[in-house]
Amino acid sequence: MSEAAKYIGAALAVCCLTVGGAARAQDSASKSATEKDAFDALKNIPLSLDGSVYVDLGGQLRIRPEFSRNPVFGLAAPDRNDGLLIRSFLSADFHLGPYARTFIELGSGLAPIWNGIPSATQLDRFDLMQGYGELMLPADGGDVMVRAGRQEMSFGSSRLVSVRESPNIRRAFDGVRMAWIASPDSRVDAFLVRPVSPQSGVFDDQSDPNQAFWGVYATSPVPGISALKADLYYLGLDHDNAKFAQGVADEHRHTVGARLFGKANDFDWNMEGAYQFGRFGRADISAWSVSAELGYTFRNAPFSPRIGLNADAISGDRNLHDGTLGTFNPMFPKLPYFSEANLFAPANLIDIQPNLTVTPVKNVSLTIGWNPIWKESEADAYYGPAITPVAATAGGTGRYLGQQVSTTLTCKITKHLTLGGTYVSYSPGKRIREAGGKSGSFAAAWATISF
Repeated sequence: MSEAAKYIGAALAVCCLTVGGAARAQDSASKSATEKDAFDALKNIPLSLDGSVYVDLGGQLRIRPEFSRNPVFGLAAPDRNDGLLIRSFLSADFHLGPYARTFIELGSGLAPIWNGIPSATQLDRFDLMQGYGELMLPADGGDVMVRAGRQEMSFGSSRLVSVRESPNIRRAFDGVRMAWIASPDSRVDAFLVRPVSPQSGVFDDQSDPNQAFWGVYATSPVPGISALKADLYYLGLDHDNAKFAQGVADEHRHTVGARLFGKANDFDWNMEGAYQFGRFGRADISAWSVSAELGYTFRNAPFSPRIGLNADAISGDRNLHDGTLGTFNPMFPKLPYFSEANLFAPANLIDIQPNLTVTPVKNVSLTIGWNPIWKESEADAYYGPAITPVAATAGGTGRYLGQQVSTTLTCKITKHLTLGGTYVSYSPGKRIREAGGKSGSFAAAWATISF
């Protein structure tokens, strides 16, 4: 059996498993809606006689096999990696009266099958994933939240700040976050944190002393336009010994941006732009990013198809030897950003991604997308998934990096169990072939139990 056939077969097996689960989900849906959830006993457990102090217990178990051939177009070792990832979280959310709470989440990420040494985001045997105290105080026109400790953060479309869902270990930050919350759709957050650097041992994760991150992020409906919402934000980053194609230096970067998003009838849209300035060693920083996600859903057609178009233009450095760094830094972006194959970081690129999503049965969705990608600046490098310039890809002739075709199938069996699978096939463009890049593929399946 050929390599391609093997990967395609793995993806098809995932699809069969998921669709079979969907059928069982439909049978379950016919049961009485009043049937008690087995996990209800883990919620609202009283710790005081009056019930004002109580705890909610939660957790997750995810099993994810992966099959990868020529990751990052074969420009990063190993050429092949078949892995098995197991992620588990247990949490306790203590409510200490009406205004205070403490949240503790312990977790483990294991990689019992992996070619070589797993990265710290895949292997972290046991550690504190989150642990913070929070006050929620009533104020005029809303509530004021104050939170301190280790915590996850995600803002907007997660293009710049996210939890990093695909790897075993989600992203967390150590520090302080405050928010003024007027309604579920209107709030202003401010924070001062350091990202957590996961380690492979037991209780050895720590704040990254080389990075400091702060900012203000506001979101609200646009007055007078019911279907339109807006985000405005400022984000600051200090990063010692940051690495770009221009070199290695201390980075002091500021980002200002805005996002417009919403739905009207069968249309949906999500558009975002950002500008970055600051210093990189002795060089100035001047970088930008524009992204859009547009879609239309045919709700009355069979399978309720949604036709979508995603597009990005993200700046690169036009001259590696002048006094300006033009490479956009996405800082802490969502993973995956373009596909589960995780080929590209959102830096120095232009891409489009027409896509189609259908719902063959309730709670089952199938998405197919095609994604050609170019360098924004020919002089700059191709940046891999860790926002690191890939060797031998700066300069040269031609901007075309390559293309990928992805298929993803997900099914929500119950409110606690989700199954999914994906297959991605990719081929390099001229610039990547010149650097030694090769075609490859990626397949993965996952089963997630959450409560």
